[in-house]
Amino acid sequence: MGDVAPPRSGFAAPPQGGAAGGPAEPDPRRPLEGGSALAVPRARSAVALLLMVASGFAALGCQIVWTQQATLWLGQENAAVLAVVGAFFGGLALGAWALGERIERSARPARWYAACEAVIALWSLALIGLPSLAAPSLLGLMGLQPSAPWQWTVAFVGTFVLLLPATAAMGATLPAMERVLARWYGRGRALAALYAGNTAGAVLGVLATAFWLVPAWGLTRTALACALLNLVCAAIAWRWDGDARAPATVAEPAHAESLAQATSRAASPLLLLAATGCLGIGYEVLVVRVLSQVTENTVYTFAMLLAIYLVGTALGAAAWQRWGWRRAADHGHESLLWALAGACLVGVIALALAPQIKGYALAQLGGSFAAALIAEALLAALAFLPATFVMGALFSHISQRAMARGAGFGQALAANTLGAALAPPLFGVVLLPALGAKGALIVVVVGYLLLSLSQPTRTPGWLLAVAAAAVAFGVPPLGGVDVPPGGRLLTHLEGASASVSVVEDADGVSRLHINNRQQEGSSHSRVADARQALLPMLLHPAPRR
Repeated sequence: MGDVAPPRSGFAAPPQGGAAGGPAEPDPRRPLEGGSALAVPRARSAVALLLMVASGFAALGCQIVWTQQATLWLGQENAAVLAVVGAFFGGLALGAWALGERIERSARPARWYAACEAVIALWSLALIGLPSLAAPSLLGLMGLQPSAPWQWTVAFVGTFVLLLPATAAMGATLPAMERVLARWYGRGRALAALYAGNTAGAVLGVLATAFWLVPAWGLTRTALACALLNLVCAAIAWRWDGDARAPATVAEPAHAESLAQATSRAASPLLLLAATGCLGIGYEVLVVRVLSQVTENTVYTFAMLLAIYLVGTALGAAAWQRWGWRRAADHGHESLLWALAGACLVGVIALALAPQIKGYALAQLGGSFAAALIAEALLAALAFLPATFVMGALFSHISQRAMARGAGFGQALAANTLGAALAPPLFGVVLLPALGAKGALIVVVVGYLLLSLSQPTRTPGWLLAVAAAAVAFGVPPLGGVDVPPGGRLLTHLEGASASVSVVEDADGVSRLHINNRQQEGSSHSRVADARQALLPMLLHPAPRR
């Protein structure tokens, strides 16, 4: 994706020898052998990586701004987060799929990259004022008392359409840059490095936007700064355009049928990319929701959680680029899926202990703002880092498999981000209210285990299944509702927009809390509330009931 999602490229013929079982692949960290004509100057690789870092910075900065804007016109922060995340990945998938093949066939992919960055910048500028114009129409379409399905449909579809030009262009940036470097390194060799660099830029963008740019400059100036950075990337790539003079190291498809044949060969890894994309973002949505009830739940909290999620995926991709790229065999992903299922179980246990961990951290650090941020970062690291590290490696591995079978990088990215786009409505709107946060997280774990069923009799899979069952029945509900001494929890319900609990204290007074913090009335005021019902009766000339 253009920032948080994986990279992709278009189609090219599979390397000599096919996928697994062919000749050994060259080290992706070095250019192909064959003389000075094929030697990639370090400067060109550095420029490509810096462009990816800058692109990731701008895109995640835009995402933070768009989320704040969507909160205003949707009227609810959780709805805005889910809608923007879904629209973001949906646009990335569409752009990657629609433009990937054209970029792959282009002799000048750097020009494609420059054009995409320019489109992102121009539409980001348009989005400074466009939401305020579109919001009345969307709210009118939603209606005053919409049903839950219709409300969420308008929120997701409306946000998707509103952001589409920018997000679709973002979906093509990584494929274009991968194609630039592929003409020196070969297909897929620089994939993990570009993904790691792009994600590292996204981390910087999230933290800088939330902690510095928006507080200091406001939403409008922050959006202008991100658009300017996109324009700088476009100008550098247009002037650079080094790929037009680079030797083509990858054979182009000889006829149209080869694309369909390659897609058929790569169907299995593409489906795997879609499934893991959905489960990975589903895990993110659920963890953020649980921690929002334990942490301070500010924009800084969201930025910290997202940044650590991205750090983990970037580290995993970088580690795969450094040590794991040779493991491209057709069934090498099972061990990664097992590791990911285990890491998610560790994350669930960390979430169950989150209130105690936060309390201990604050007791050691004090009650300052900095101490609260450190405690939130610790919780995010425990819940996210192990799982996302494996996610970054798994994406790189499966994408390499798909490209080895002849699929385009664009197809790999589109499949992964399409699955990711389905995660917010599926996990945030459907499974979370139906199963609760813990149950939905167990679905994520079971999903990873089911994806590893090509080796169903292997011991790790059975052991992890038993561990998942133990966590499902042995770990208390997640969220850590605060119950006063001598009190008890009467009701706890988890919905798509919030979690609601009714807590009774030692004196028998019941209070309703939203997301474990906001109080919305109590039984203590029952008499006063009932007396207010007399007012309309007194004002009515002839009350009968």
